[in-house]
Amino acid sequence: MIGRFAGLGRLVTRRDGRLADAERGQVLVLFSLVATALIGSVAIVTDVSWLWVNQQRLQRASDAAALAGSVYLPGDPSTAYTTAYAEAARNGYRNGIGGVVVTPERDPVNPRRLTVRITAPVGTYFARVFCVGENACLETVTVGARATAEYTLPVPMGSPQSYYGVGYLVAPVTTTTTTDTTGTTPYALPATTVAGGTFTSGGNARAADGVYATASVSGNASAWTGFPILTGTTPPPDSSSTAIAGIEVRLVGANLTGSGTATACVVRVEISPDNGGTWSLPVNTAALGTTLANRTAGSTTSTSIWGGRAWTRADLSATNLRVRLTWIDGVTGCAATQSMRLDAVDVRVAWRSQETTTTTTWQQTAVQAPDGTTLTPQNFWGAMQSQGSPVAQGDAYLTRYDSRGTTLNAAYSPNDYYNYAVEVPAGATNGEVWIFDPGFCDTRRNYGLGEAWTIGGTNGAASPAAMSSYYDIYDTRETPYDTADDLLVATSGSTFQRMAHHDARTYAVPGDTATPPAASTDCSSATWHLGWWRLASGLSGGEKGRTYRVHTYSTEKANPTAQNNTTAMNAFAIWTRATGGSPKVYGIGSMETLVRLPPSTTSEFYLSRIDRVHAGKTLQIELWDPGDTGQMSGTLQILRPTATSYSPVTFSWTAKKGSTASGTSSCTGTGATNVTSVTTNSGGTSHFNGCWLTIQVTIPADYTAPLPGSDTITTEGGWWKIRYSMGVAPVGTDYATDVATWQVSVRGSPVHLVP
Repeated sequence: MIGRFAGLGRLVTRRDGRLADAERGQVLVLFSLVATALIGSVAIVTDVSWLWVNQQRLQRASDAAALAGSVYLPGDPSTAYTTAYAEAARNGYRNGIGGVVVTPERDPVNPRRLTVRITAPVGTYFARVFCVGENACLETVTVGARATAEYTLPVPMGSPQSYYGVGYLVAPVTTTTTTDTTGTTPYALPATTVAGGTFTSGGNARAADGVYATASVSGNASAWTGFPILTGTTPPPDSSSTAIAGIEVRLVGANLTGSGTATACVVRVEISPDNGGTWSLPVNTAALGTTLANRTAGSTTSTSIWGGRAWTRADLSATNLRVRLTWIDGVTGCAATQSMRLDAVDVRVAWRSQETTTTTTWQQTAVQAPDGTTLTPQNFWGAMQSQGSPVAQGDAYLTRYDSRGTTLNAAYSPNDYYNYAVEVPAGATNGEVWIFDPGFCDTRRNYGLGEAWTIGGTNGAASPAAMSSYYDIYDTRETPYDTADDLLVATSGSTFQRMAHHDARTYAVPGDTATPPAASTDCSSATWHLGWWRLASGLSGGEKGRTYRVHTYSTEKANPTAQNNTTAMNAFAIWTRATGGSPKVYGIGSMETLVRLPPSTTSEFYLSRIDRVHAGKTLQIELWDPGDTGQMSGTLQILRPTATSYSPVTFSWTAKKGSTASGTSSCTGTGATNVTSVTTNSGGTSHFNGCWLTIQVTIPADYTAPLPGSDTITTEGGWWKIRYSMGVAPVGTDYATDVATWQVSVRGSPVHLVP
């Protein structure tokens, strides 16, 4: 048994050997097949990974090229393309070299978008062994990438016109009234008799008292002076416009006392304007008779009978005017035996005066541009606060302090604010930029632009704090987000630096008892005050158009602390013109406004221009310290342009306190969604004093930036507005003013890739 089992074991061993050999052959075949598949897979993965790596490199190059070139759109597509080619080359893909094709293209719908496509051949490692026919191996594979970038320019603010910040001006208006006045003085007797006359008792003719002067010899003559014409009742007005209309000499109680023929016995009368230095033409009286009667010479309607002299009021003074009488007898019709007697001689004059009355009143009026055209008011003035003012007075960036003189304003940035773009179109030359009322001059609340020393300052002190205002204009070199490369073109320098001025006319209004601050200078006659001052000239639009930047600020660069104690507000406006094109001027991103708000009235202002390319995006409006309208309640709305008019939009708002000063509003955490208005003041309570009010509006997806048919001011569509609605004014309040900082943006990075 044992042997049988032993043989069986050997048999089995032989069978297992044969089977093992067979299995080993099968494994070898399988291993060969698997190895071949594995090696092929590794080859495919390697080539696919290599292609993927190169495609990613192409994508990054396309992204970089699109981002670099898009910043030159929409105005300069050729430079955009050139820049895209250069950026692709810097990333290793030069157009036309080694089969590389770079294709930049401006979006046909959105001119601010640039699409860049790059294709390039990529060599393979293993795929080239797979050939189909002769010379059909996969040695290279063409790989491509595409990127689109959009450049969002700063949102234009405040003005679609060639001027910015032109409000209604309250200016002195001089009214001249001319009144024609006539009158006649009463007869005036002389006070004295000129010595040397040949009338007997000539002094008796000084008064009508029944005591007579007489003349019996032909040629007897005497002269009288001292007529109180200018000191009597109804004298000729003491005015340069007074003209003497007539002079009449009267002989009172004259008659004949002799014998003989008496049909032509007359008295010759002459008058002198210079105390007898010269005499007029002689004028004879009517013939005398035997009965006492009055006789006259001349008239109250004319002076021509006395000769061609133009008599003046000064000729009639008591020392200048003389009357000479000469008795004439012994002539035909008057016997030499005739004599005469005279009770008195007096004079009266008629006068005519054109009295001119000049009255100066301060009236609301439109501003005239430097070229004489009338500018349609935009209802607000450009403005800037002085450095020493507290931030809660409405200026977010130029006020150094949160609480005046103590806590600093974290947002204080005079080097960055405020900026205004001046676009000079292509081909335009001789461009000019003018500033209206660029310097500070206190015109009091009700007058001028509303400039004044503000609360907390030194108004009325012995030395009022001076305010500086500066205006610099730069060539932006078409890089609006980069001011480091801007080229200074012109500057106001120190022209409007440290001004402690007031307009004396505003302190002379009848019924106004205010007095100007001590030690301030009267600027009412300054040519720049309530007038235009040229900042720059010779600006050019070049071949593609050029944008300049006007920078306004109040802090002295050479002495940054010199204005720390200055608390004032300066209002201004900007106007531009050019030959061969119409420039535009508008706020860039942020602007400060001085708004005049009448009671029980809605007032609208251009807020910003939103292009159609922003359809579907979010518009963000930030208002610093809006609604400081005193006792007058107010609400505001945001208006979107439609094809026919302007319509209030639905928005959401939030508020955040930005000042620690006492009296600021407790606004943090307040807000609302899906509303069409926000109340800024409730009958004397400002809701956002020292606060940022942030409003977000979803721009409709079908928005087309229309130009409303009701807008006759501009031909440029897409301008949104802000509307203030004011309540009833308290007694004694004629309007409210609000100084606030406005800024508008479309949410998102200025330059970004579009998925």
